[in-house]
Amino acid sequence: MKIGLAVPTYNAGEDFKDVLAAINSNSDLLSKKIIIDSESNDDTRLLAKNAGFTVYNIKKTEFTHGLVRNKIAKILSDCDYIVYMTQDVFTEKNTIKNIYDYIMKYPDMAIAYGKQIVDISKSDVFEQRDRTFNYPDESIVKRYSDKDRLGIKTVFSSDAFAIYKTEYLMKLGNFPVDVKYSEDMYMAALAIKHNFSVGYCATAIVTHSHHFNLRDQFKRYRFIGRFNKEYNWIQKEFGSNEREGIKKVFDEFKYLYSIKKIHLIPYSLLRNLIKFIGYKMA
Repeated sequence: MKIGLAVPTYNAGEDFKDVLAAINSNSDLLSKKIIIDSESNDDTRLLAKNAGFTVYNIKKTEFTHGLVRNKIAKILSDCDYIVYMTQDVFTEKNTIKNIYDYIMKYPDMAIAYGKQIVDISKSDVFEQRDRTFNYPDESIVKRYSDKDRLGIKTVFSSDAFAIYKTEYLMKLGNFPVDVKYSEDMYMAALAIKHNFSVGYCATAIVTHSHHFNLRDQFKRYRFIGRFNKEYNWIQKEFGSNEREGIKKVFDEFKYLYSIKKIHLIPYSLLRNLIKFIGYKMA
């Protein structure tokens, strides 16, 4: 089996050298390693070349999350599987092997995504809890028959670190080039709707820290809100984002209480209110 790996990049910074080194610790499994760069003006392309990656380019003005991943799929179309990552994700020693072994267990699986944790020294209690809520300790296989039980979580996925079976990706029509955001959820929903499964592999662990402030959260959830308005068939088919959001808020309150940080609940309320406003203002 041939496995390709791709990272869309833009001004990835000095830490990108460590990201590439971590990928290369798994590289015995990889047939091809590429980046598609959006006109970086730092050393991103040079770092990638020095690490043995093939560099492709895309105009910054053309970039959408769907377009860049569509191009990746075409470039790596001779690979049986494609690993998609983002430039700020650090893999562990067996991460790629574990997610590959996992997807191979399920003949109907189109997509599998890994477990994200945060760097404790670079994140706050809210980001840490977000990761625990979305990335539990047990793996799961999600199919259309699970939608009444899991709701919108049925189609949750993350291209920060995911593996796609190329044959199935192409059967689904590849990534739509006009999807600007949440392309991972779009593809997961499409896969589930067409009777493929989507997997979560809890043993394929990556470190991914965002460092979002309140302004960043507002902007992020405004993008998510726009996506959900444009592709409202997903929520009609699989359930409401708002319901899952409320569940998450109460989980956060309970967690703060359990670790004796009740004084952070007002900030939690403000944080979630800003996300909700951003989502609704889309």
